[in-house]
Amino acid sequence: MSRYFTWLLLVAFQITACGGGGGGGSGATATPPPVSFCSTQTFTDPAASPYVLPWNMGASYTMFQGNCSTLGGHKDTFAYDFDLGMGDPVFASREGQVIAVNDQFSDDDHIEGHENNVFIEHADSTVIRYTHLMQGSAEVLTGQQVVQGDLLGLAGNSGNSAGPHLHFQAFRDRSSFNKPNAIPITFSNAVGQTAASGELLEGVLYMAGG
Repeated sequence: MSRYFTWLLLVAFQITACGGGGGGGSGATATPPPVSFCSTQTFTDPAASPYVLPWNMGASYTMFQGNCSTLGGHKDTFAYDFDLGMGDPVFASREGQVIAVNDQFSDDDHIEGHENNVFIEHADSTVIRYTHLMQGSAEVLTGQQVVQGDLLGLAGNSGNSAGPHLHFQAFRDRSSFNKPNAIPITFSNAVGQTAASGELLEGVLYMAGG
């Protein structure tokens, strides 16, 4: 894949907020509030999930910003932020093909669009974006096939980030990396309290089980 295509793929991810509806005019029946995008989606039973947590078995990290959070860039979209430290290894959550890699941006410049990433596409056309990786740490190449558990790179603080962590986001396909194309996922090996749906909860420590 050319560097130009990789650049286009990364630019396409620039997140835009979902729009909302308004009320009715004077004397008219009030328009009901818009249905939240997040509330219309469903989660896969964790026991049937093809995804595992993207770190070493036995290691634990806190998920500090989750799906459809009222703060930060997760509003009206599905994504998880995990508190991996600077240089902690990041592993493939699921097997697939690497469709884009960039790791040229320095850490700690806090500039939106300077995130270092690995994008992996799976057999069902879904894509995972692993974001804020450390400069120069990518261990995979575009076009490479990876299996679950392969080392992808190291956690960092590149781009629009207040501190080292891993931003982990799944998309329905590669057609768009904007908020509405994000999808909810669960993890088959997450040990820790979850919602009844299997969704991870903010502020909870999760261990990668066997």
